[in-house]
Amino acid sequence: MKVRKEQKRLLAAEIGAAILQGDYRPGEWLRQIDLEEAFAAKRFDVRSALTQLAASGMVTHVENRGYRVAQPDLNVVREILAIRTLLEVEAATQALPNIGPSELEKIKQTQKLFEEAVARGSKADQANTNAAFHDEIYRHAANHSLAGLIVEIRNRARPGPIALWPSHAELQRSAAHHVEIVDAIEARDLAALIAAVRRHIVESGANYPARDLGPVKTTASG
Repeated sequence: MKVRKEQKRLLAAEIGAAILQGDYRPGEWLRQIDLEEAFAAKRFDVRSALTQLAASGMVTHVENRGYRVAQPDLNVVREILAIRTLLEVEAATQALPNIGPSELEKIKQTQKLFEEAVARGSKADQANTNAAFHDEIYRHAANHSLAGLIVEIRNRARPGPIALWPSHAELQRSAAHHVEIVDAIEARDLAALIAAVRRHIVESGANYPARDLGPVKTTASG
């Protein structure tokens, strides 16, 4: 009878997941001795994992200093935020005619789930329920490729973490924006919906790196 070898531990994936759920912030130094303790791993394995993460762009290696969580290129983040605004406004515009009472009820349910995550959930819960709220709206767009493209664009400038709200107050601001969006859908008020979606993207604390760079331009002449 053959003895099955122990499955090789994917330490890089474990550290990467911790970065994605917000345990380590952009720019934070990753001390190898701390990672050894946090993940009950050997020094060699930690070094190997950090090398893999550096190759993927999730962390940055600074010679003679060590590794730190990658910081996004703020100019790229701002440009992508402008693209997101265009795409998400268009998706919401297309979705509104296709949202009836039953669809609205599901959207409200995802809104409540985010509020619960804000109050009691983990960072991963907050990020996942926030994404679910938007996805539940945009999936009703006539152009079925829009929702997937929005997710792709949303993630393009973020190797991590998935939850970027800098404070609980910013989380509450996002929750309030969701209420505005739901109210606009329920009122069948397209102008209010467009304004609420745009405000949510531009003012959300989850987008603070781009927000700190100044106003988002959504047109070439804007």
